[in-house]
Amino acid sequence: MKTKMYKKVFAFIFLSMLISFSINNIMWEYDNILYEINEVGLPENIEDLQGFTGQMDGFLTDHLVGGHYWNELYGSVHKALGKNEENNFTYVRDKNGFLYSGNFWNTSNVDARELALRVRRLQDAVADKGTKVVCIMYPTKYNEEWSDGYYGIPYNNLNEYADSVLLYMRRYNVDYIDFREVFLEADMSMEDIFYKTDHHWTVPTAFYSTGVVLEHLKEKYGDDLDSTGYYMDMNNYVVEKHEKIYLGSQGRETGVEYAGLDDYTYIYPKFDTKYTYSGYYRTGEPFTKHGDTLKSLVSQKYLTYEDAYEREMNNSYLQGICLGDKIVNEKKEDGAKMLFIRDSYSSPIAVFMAPMCSQIDLMWSLYVDEETVEERIAQEEYNYIFVALAIDNFVDEGFPFFKSEEENTTIQQKSEE
Repeated sequence: MKTKMYKKVFAFIFLSMLISFSINNIMWEYDNILYEINEVGLPENIEDLQGFTGQMDGFLTDHLVGGHYWNELYGSVHKALGKNEENNFTYVRDKNGFLYSGNFWNTSNVDARELALRVRRLQDAVADKGTKVVCIMYPTKYNEEWSDGYYGIPYNNLNEYADSVLLYMRRYNVDYIDFREVFLEADMSMEDIFYKTDHHWTVPTAFYSTGVVLEHLKEKYGDDLDSTGYYMDMNNYVVEKHEKIYLGSQGRETGVEYAGLDDYTYIYPKFDTKYTYSGYYRTGEPFTKHGDTLKSLVSQKYLTYEDAYEREMNNSYLQGICLGDKIVNEKKEDGAKMLFIRDSYSSPIAVFMAPMCSQIDLMWSLYVDEETVEERIAQEEYNYIFVALAIDNFVDEGFPFFKSEEENTTIQQKSEE
């Protein structure tokens, strides 16, 4: 009888504390919650409800009263225990302190052959216009060649699947750049390529990679966009390094105490630039910016943020996620015109290529549908179309174009003859 009474008292106290905490949190974060609901948009049907609740759950987790302190306490305990994983292997780390997503299996929802075929169909669709199609495979953070992982930890290793995709790319005569091989040949280390607290590559790595893309276009197609070497000469850029300032997306989940802080480097031109940058935010609201690189394409606003959790430095180049955007170079009307079907890895590359181009269109592959992509390439004439994604995004949603199976047999027969 006493046991039941204790349980009831405990349940009452626990629920009272939970309700009080929830009310307190809503009062403190009311304006932010309303803003996020407007930003995400209310679900219009039952199919949208799961995505809406998932985004709001993540937002509310990040905006608990004292949320950062709880996160830091959790991370400190894991660090004190010497644990190399957090939150049931959601995030894992290697012997050098680099964080990764945990992954027990390949999460791609489409086979490698189909992805290669979609790019081939895209290639065939624009061949008459003289448009060149290049698939760019950005690396996932984990690679046995440069990561020093612990035995038994399930790192997000998609490299075997990536090899399969590129095998079919070769079979169907699709041009590609494999940046995993680029970095190995350049003898680049983990410290050179990635942040410890984020899954993205660093800005200096993106600058180096832009030169690799330009060299590929020169060797493969004879198109020398930087014939004098001026635009890839680092002496013509401001290199602005800020030490221990950046807490990446993986670090924001595990905490500063557990993950530490990364350095962040801005690279932007010393030479004169003038752009019109326009597009649509995730809410569908349009935007337009004019001016030089720092006024239009690169933002340094996060340097003024005191809270490391809000200092999302990786959004500095092309402002993070938006539905679609366009860079028009007001100083080079006769330059190359390009389309990037891309993810966030391409943001700094597009900025560094912009001085050599007249126009760069960008479409976030995970936020557009098949009809939108195919209409765009039918209406526009591009010199180059890049399907430029990290291995993690080599999924069905990452290739939202030419999903029809009508040409499968024909293409396969031509490629295997």
